[in-house]
Amino acid sequence: MAQIGAERHQGACRSGRGQVGGVAFVSGEFGTWHHGLIARWWSEFNVATPEELAYFGAAIRKFGEPVLDLGCGTGRIMFPLIAEGFDVDGADISADMIALAGAEARKSGVSPNLTVQPMHELDLGRKYRTIYICGSFGLGGRRDYDREALIRANQHLEPGGALLITHQNLPYDDDGKDWAQWLPSHRADLPGDWPVEGDRRTASDGDEMETLFRVAELDPLAQRTTYQMRVRLFHDGQVVKEEDYDLKINIYLVQEVLLMLHHAGFRDMAVEAGYTGRPATRDAGTVTFVATK
Repeated sequence: MAQIGAERHQGACRSGRGQVGGVAFVSGEFGTWHHGLIARWWSEFNVATPEELAYFGAAIRKFGEPVLDLGCGTGRIMFPLIAEGFDVDGADISADMIALAGAEARKSGVSPNLTVQPMHELDLGRKYRTIYICGSFGLGGRRDYDREALIRANQHLEPGGALLITHQNLPYDDDGKDWAQWLPSHRADLPGDWPVEGDRRTASDGDEMETLFRVAELDPLAQRTTYQMRVRLFHDGQVVKEEDYDLKINIYLVQEVLLMLHHAGFRDMAVEAGYTGRPATRDAGTVTFVATK
């Protein structure tokens, strides 16, 4: 736990719109944790993989520009693509993430359009040839918002443009532990205890940050999982700030997403295995949806 005198923000993103200690957060109805210290963690340590950049680069060359990174976070994918010469804008629900992306843009000497907007309220006044959502579709726990997000994405595409929903994990994507938790006897101990130690790393200014993670709830009827993350900031070895956040994620199977895309107005849809560009098989645990307008 935090040391005496350390600043602690518990449930910041569950408390309504406003500021907590100078940190912007959003209403709990959105059920996300990408704010405050977590936004800083993303900016410091989350980077795009070569596999991701190769996939998105190929998709953009196929479907065209301009491009929208929907749920761009701090820009881990957006900025490498801009460095390749692509015209990429970014939108995210988190003002903290967008602020950090703006700082990176100024540092890099580039000027993408950066907007703070939830996906289901997307209204940018620009049409795109390629829109991608990387690993963030279904975050927030509201299915009506997810359906509206796909409609808004379709409205922002030019005819023939494509929406890519990538890194979409299926509930049976790993060793079976998560899938087993759909059974009552396998989720009786949720939420478990917080780990004693988490993932601790050194930030660019020399301070240390640590993240701890646990599953709080899995509701098979609602097809929704609630995760919790605790982030600690250390200075000179002492905890000076600690923040707790919840993240609600809607669980979707492939056929559900295809029906939602069809309802949103997409005409051609494909399901690929991860970032391979090849059709997904029944054994695929992570898929990419490619939907054209």
